[in-house]
This record gives sequence, structure tokens and C-alpha cells, in this order.
Amino acid sequence: MFGHQHPLSQKPASGKIIAGLNFFQLVVVLLGAKASYELSKIIPAIPVKNFALAHIHHLIPLLLAFIAVFTKESKTGLPIAVYIYYLALFKSRKKTFVWRRS
Repeated sequence: MFGHQHPLSQKPASGKIIAGLNFFQLVVVLLGAKASYELSKIIPAIPVKNFALAHIHHLIPLLLAFIAVFTKESKTGLPIAVYIYYLALFKSRKKTFVWRRS
């Protein structure tokens, strides 16, 4: 019983799919890219001769998605996107109130 060591299981392979991003990060970045594309269809370019500067404001949702994926929340250490996901699950759960006499 005591003193017997059990072999540890193999560590699972890393879940990196593309460019070092896991599935959740990839979904958030793709959602940011889709939002940027939809924004570029609605909002016209800024009237500037330089093409890159004329369309720089269309990249704002993609930039916000990258910030949400790569920055961490200070108290929990979770990425911001995961923290927001768990917070939404917590807020939308069915709540049961127990009445107590005080």
C-alpha cells in the first residue's frame, strides 16, 4: 500500500492545431476574422490614398479577438476569452433559491 509507486499515464498530445493555437483559440480568432469581414462589407474605407491605412479600422474585431485569446485574467490566470465563456455559463445557469428563516 504505502511505498508502492503507480506508473503515471502518458501525457496527452498537445492540442495545437494551426500556428500553435488550440481549438478554442482558433475558434475565437476565426470569429474575429468573420466579424472583421462583415464589418468591411458594411463600413466603407477611409478616404486615404494608402490602401493599408484606408482599411485599418476593419481589423479592430480581429485585434480584439487576439487580445482576448492571448491576454490572461489576473485573478484566475485564464485567457480572457475562456474567462468570458465561463462567466457566461455561470450567469446563464438555472438558479435555485433556498428560503431560510432568519
